[in-house]
Amino acid sequence: MTAMPPRNLWIVAVTAGVTSLGIIAAAGIFSASAWSTPHREITAGNGLMTALNPGLGPVSQQAVVTDEQFQSTIDNIVFILADDLDWATFRQVPRLNALQAKATTFTNATVTDSLCCPSRVSILRGQYVHNHKVFSNEPASGGGWPTFYRLGEEKDCLPVWLSSVGVQTAFMGKYLNAYPDGAKNPAYVPPGWDRWVVPVTQPEMYRGYGYTLNVDGTLKTYGTNSEDFLSDVLVGEAAKYIVSAREPFYLQLSLTNPHRPSPVATRHLASSKSATVPRSKGYNATGLNEPAWRSSLPTINPRRLATYDGRWRQRVQSSESSADAYDSVVAALAKAGKLDTTLIVIGSDNGYHSVVRRLPPGKRTPYLEDTVVPYLFIGPGVEAGAKVASMTSTIDLGPTFAALLNAKAPEWTDGRSLVPFLARGTVEDWRTGVISESLSQARPGDPDYETLKPPRFTALRTEQWVYVEYEDGTKELYNRLTDPDELNNVLPTADPDLVKALNRQLLALRTCAGPTCRVADSLPD
Repeated sequence: MTAMPPRNLWIVAVTAGVTSLGIIAAAGIFSASAWSTPHREITAGNGLMTALNPGLGPVSQQAVVTDEQFQSTIDNIVFILADDLDWATFRQVPRLNALQAKATTFTNATVTDSLCCPSRVSILRGQYVHNHKVFSNEPASGGGWPTFYRLGEEKDCLPVWLSSVGVQTAFMGKYLNAYPDGAKNPAYVPPGWDRWVVPVTQPEMYRGYGYTLNVDGTLKTYGTNSEDFLSDVLVGEAAKYIVSAREPFYLQLSLTNPHRPSPVATRHLASSKSATVPRSKGYNATGLNEPAWRSSLPTINPRRLATYDGRWRQRVQSSESSADAYDSVVAALAKAGKLDTTLIVIGSDNGYHSVVRRLPPGKRTPYLEDTVVPYLFIGPGVEAGAKVASMTSTIDLGPTFAALLNAKAPEWTDGRSLVPFLARGTVEDWRTGVISESLSQARPGDPDYETLKPPRFTALRTEQWVYVEYEDGTKELYNRLTDPDELNNVLPTADPDLVKALNRQLLALRTCAGPTCRVADSLPD
């Protein structure tokens, strides 16, 4: 693919006392240094931008960029997927938080389920959980890799779509929970992947040491020395792959950090010594009209709060590995001369909560700490420092990656391509809401097992509202504009017509499939 000249040079009419035409390099397009440099100020709307350029004054108009022109600037994708990385932890890692200045950040990126395996299947398949039917991490509760394999979904997902059009694919890191349990060949490699470097032993992979990797069909066991630290091994393999890979390529680098027990690289043990659970408004707080499953929770005592601060600090230290991964990927791309044609995406499979609403550490709730996660896009043509508040979901990743690499996601996918946001900044008539679902409960032995479990639920999230329906009939409603911490359930006093509209959209999304999801997600709220 060859970059289109209109994306590399913007010809602009310069106002504020300058009468001649100026030609400026577009940040994020012309060179590696350019696309990592943020604009001073940018606002987007209706396909046009107003930018303040330090040397020239206000820029009145940007050349219109089509989706096809934007796609032509991307040859490769590197997707760095963290495990249980929530926004609060992300912000406490300075190197990660600073990446927003280089990125287009999706601030309402919502997971389909705040549980590892269902969420990761949604990424690969572009489907809500009720459609891909991998409900949990383990076969006994309706999920895990064995369920994904049994349903035949591995044969028709992102790597297969990409491979069919000649894209070289590589997966390095945590795949799906319970892989490769039950496989006839313990070194089984799923279809569509050209390179495969994946842990096959649990819980060792979560500890970061003493694990076994499946390296392209050959099993290799690692020890407990510092050089065996799993994240470092994976990042090293990814860097070597980037240098040698033919283009176009797709690399998914899936770390286990900061999933508990939150392993920390030796070099980061002295970092973030002052990190604590954020003292947000919801910290150890009681909200209005709490649902029964948490209304009886006591206030957490100081001794336990101190313990949770220690665990949180370790999560922050563990998350330094994601920053290491980004730095290593950029260095490898620059060395290989591929930086100017590669999109880097940083995200998480789900979030995590601690102490908010008096909850012990965990996930699997409908609230923002668990379901709204960081998603950053950095690369050629991507606007630096931009933020997109429109409702997006992990079901959008597969269709987006496919579109960028000249493949096509099947019509049965539930998601939408994010390319228009990356190319133009704003999109007219975008969806109004997305759902998160919790359709199972973890059992003992599951790496995400928790003794405190909400009832199963479906949660509709819009830019203003969070509306939750639990299987026991309980309902919640939070106004995100007046209550951004999602503490006060206003359902008892809400306009009945509003509740009916939200219920209608939730029911439509809970039963949608493929094209009907792209109708249900746009109902008025």
